[in-house]
Amino acid sequence: MLEPLLMEAGGKVTIPEVLRNRYGFEPNTRVRGIETQSGILLVPLTDAPVADALKAELAEWQSLGADALELFPFEEQA
Repeated sequence: MLEPLLMEAGGKVTIPEVLRNRYGFEPNTRVRGIETQSGILLVPLTDAPVADALKAELAEWQSLGADALELFPFEEQA
């Protein structure tokens, strides 16, 4: 299981290297923050429109409560 992230002064959060590598976040990557009921989704900001698959996934996540975090596929169970 990944360690919890820490909100630093000015709202800075360091994303663990394993996640940066998995999702292709390079230094100075701009991100789009999308609010859901259970948290904030960060996706790399590009000029491409949001894919239909991502729209569907967002709709699903927005309909779930906080217990939805247990469904996240990359979370390793301790």
